[in-house]
Amino acid sequence: MLLAVYADLNNLKIINDRYGHEERDFSIRLVGQFLQDSIGKRGVCGRIGGDEFAYLVPCSDETMSRDLYRTLHSAFDIFNRTNEKAYNITVSTGFYLLPKDMDSTLPEMLAHADAMLYEEKQKRDKNVAKILPK
Repeated sequence: MLLAVYADLNNLKIINDRYGHEERDFSIRLVGQFLQDSIGKRGVCGRIGGDEFAYLVPCSDETMSRDLYRTLHSAFDIFNRTNEKAYNITVSTGFYLLPKDMDSTLPEMLAHADAMLYEEKQKRDKNVAKILPK
């Protein structure tokens, strides 16, 4: 099985407009780092657009794909709770697991993953600023 993941950095324009270019660049690098960390040397990962990333990784079953999802989102949760940034860095992700007995092109796999990403993005919180304790 092959897992295709499409990830989108949420609120990049807001981060750029409110906090500046350095924070935008920091956010982009962090997403790339967390994606690469989540797959290790098992797959390939890259930035494919302004706020869009993708990775492909051989995957033994659906449990592994759920574990990768949890690992990635957990990294962002921990980072956002433990850093002093005035904003949260989050991603929306879409996953597509290609069964062993099926053929597909990379664009087709990413299109499926992108459709799942769009569904997740509709449910996310659009507020980027942290609510800091008084």
